[in-house]
Amino acid sequence: TMASSYASSRVREVEHRSASACSYESSTISITNDAWTIQNDNDETLTDASDNNNTSVKCTLLAPGTSIRVAPMERSSGGWSTEHFHQNLKLPEGTSNIGRGLIVQFEAMARECIAIALSPYHQYELGKTYVVHFGANGNLQTVIRRHVNYKEAVDLTFPSRVCSENHWIPYWVCLQNGTLSAGVGKCVGKNVIGSL
Repeated sequence: TMASSYASSRVREVEHRSASACSYESSTISITNDAWTIQNDNDETLTDASDNNNTSVKCTLLAPGTSIRVAPMERSSGGWSTEHFHQNLKLPEGTSNIGRGLIVQFEAMARECIAIALSPYHQYELGKTYVVHFGANGNLQTVIRRHVNYKEAVDLTFPSRVCSENHWIPYWVCLQNGTLSAGVGKCVGKNVIGSL
């Protein structure tokens, strides 16, 4: 019962009005054939070097129970501001995703259109930024898009009702080998909405 009331509460333990106000921590994900485990960087028991089935990947985390309340995007300004590309919302220093890809997991609560952008820079960059709009157009579809230039975009639209304004919904986005996939749930790769 504790978990269900926590998951349905509108505000987590700590709410911030911007990514700048949040605390971030560097951590490591230990990946085995059976599970992913987030480890504290000070944890000595991360992996056994002789075990070839383990992979360790650096990651950046928000403190548990943290919410960022993001104001709706302004269409008149193209929607994206520099706050959406905060310096702490990136791969940890010294980490390369070449050949590994990139996974973003998050939970959100909204009536419609939860947008997430993956950019190699601290801003929206035409031709290099991928965007997923979960629950776009009144929560009737999900759009995966990459603008080629100001007039052209490559995008795919998938029918889906994936937003809730009363419950935290887990989402994931995976960029690997030039393919962007998006889905719902805590397990990356399951409940795929679509790929571009």
